Amino acid sequence: MRIGWIDYLNTLPFNFEKTGIGLGFSYELVKGFPSQINRFLSEKKVDVGFISSVHYIQNFNDFLILSDLSISSLNKVKSVVILSEKPLEKISHIYLTKESKTSQYLTKVIFKVFLNKNPVYKPLSDEDIENKEAVLLIGDKAIKFSDRKKYRYDLSEIWFKETGLPFVFALWCVRKDYYEKNKDKVKKLNQVLKTSKNRFFENPEKYIKDQFLINYLKNLDYCLSEEHIKSLKLFSEYLLETGLIKEKPIFRFIEDKNEAYNF
Repeated sequence: MRIGWIDYLNTLPFNFEKTGIGLGFSYELVKGFPSQINRFLSEKKVDVGFISSVHYIQNFNDFLILSDLSISSLNKVKSVVILSEKPLEKISHIYLTKESKTSQYLTKVIFKVFLNKNPVYKPLSDEDIENKEAVLLIGDKAIKFSDRKKYRYDLSEIWFKETGLPFVFALWCVRKDYYEKNKDKVKKLNQVLKTSKNRFFENPEKYIKDQFLINYLKNLDYCLSEEHIKSLKLFSEYLLETGLIKEKPIFRFIEDKNEAYNF
């Protein structure tokens, strides 16, 4: 099994190697940042991967979702932020990280749907943020550069204030064709990831010594409930409304072929 793996701080609770849980079969961790893992899964370079929710939404016919797993936020996420020299409503140009399609699309929904604004979007090609009016950063870089601009806006906090729902940034997914031939392995991985998550939060100090980072991880939400699916559906509606996607997704899970959430 080739597992698409993202080495960010916020994926640490899923790291079954660190939490000491064996899979019981051979595997390879194929590492990359989020947009790379999205591409690897679509190109069949990995079989299972932790992918952006937008990539699932755009390719839902190809994938199935592993149950009870996500990276989400119930309010502030702290690692998906817009840093700006101007108030949010006055931003005219913003540079978007290439590392996360979901964060890019959430940024566009916030401006278009919530603020009725259309700033100019440009790709952020490096870590040089000093001379840029506004930037979207994710993951460890968002934490590292959090004090570099006058204003700091947490995208998940904005989503929660507007919708009252958690925001789902990423999902564990498997290619349908791989799942049909390897159901037991995929189900075992699903269980191991859930066990790893639970074991990590039972004693996070065992794996991280920095209390700030522990509090950051405790602030995140790693579940995938009906409320999370409701949020994904609403996000999909906004993506359709803004023309960022062309088709309504169906959210299908590995546990039961008949278990699907659609519009």
